[in-house]
Amino acid sequence: MLSLMLASESSFTSYKDHLISTQTPENQQNLNESFQKLLHDVQRSLDNANRERFTQKLVTFRVAVRGFLTL
Repeated sequence: MLSLMLASESSFTSYKDHLISTQTPENQQNLNESFQKLLHDVQRSLDNANRERFTQKLVTFRVAVRGFLTL
């Protein structure tokens, strides 16, 4: 997923913004905070340390949003 995000950052940003806009106001705030935590300290590179950090954060993100995300 990191490589896709880096390949087209504008597409990722558009998708993220659209997903956030489909949520209730409370969930919008929660989802936005979850995305911020996911992307914090993740660099724009595919080196091993960065990929590992992103993968760990992605697992945490998935667990966090599973509780409130509505599709």
